[in-house]
Amino acid sequence: MPRRGFTVCRSVLFRTAALAVGSALFLTGCQGGAAPGGLPSETGTTTASPTAGVSLPPVAATPGNPGDPSPSAAYKPADAKGKAQNVPVPVMPELAKENSKAGLEAFIRYWYAVGNYADETGDVSGLVPLSTPECKACIQFQNAALDGSRDGRWIVGGKVRTPRIEVSWNSGKTTHQVKAQVIQEAITYYSADGTEGRPADPATNDAFVMVASFDSKWKVVDTGVLR
Repeated sequence: MPRRGFTVCRSVLFRTAALAVGSALFLTGCQGGAAPGGLPSETGTTTASPTAGVSLPPVAATPGNPGDPSPSAAYKPADAKGKAQNVPVPVMPELAKENSKAGLEAFIRYWYAVGNYADETGDVSGLVPLSTPECKACIQFQNAALDGSRDGRWIVGGKVRTPRIEVSWNSGKTTHQVKAQVIQEAITYYSADGTEGRPADPATNDAFVMVASFDSKWKVVDTGVLR
């Protein structure tokens, strides 16, 4: 999930994150390269909807959370005039709770959906429990989302889609590896006074590898971009 921040480019954070994976998982997928498994990559302008590429059940509203939608409060994405409003809260599918290949794929899609929500709102409370404390890259993602909303800042764009996900399932193991094509929209940064902050970041199309472990529930152990 090539997140970015006001002070440090999030794509740089992802590329510098330590990740120990076998050479068999090597995959080319940057800026229009091959997608996971050698499938043709998706190219073109990335204008995804809030949940594009992610199958999620209806949004769950939590009383008292200003980001929760209501019948009279429609979702409004961020624009040059201000932050996103009434951002739908992703709900974990029941399948994503299963210790299975399909369950892991559903969990990874949910993880990216929660990442999108964190970027739009600056609320990482739903993202933190989805990874282990040892996942340094995950902590960087969380900090980037917080940074994007600090001191009245906000970002426009930056939504992530995961059109292709491949799970390397090892029967009898609790830890598995996943390859994902991750497409992110271009990002424009705004300061509290409405002026543009750091230079905008272009859209990206990268291949990522993730390591996830199941111990009563799925958690991301490590992740990073594949060059």
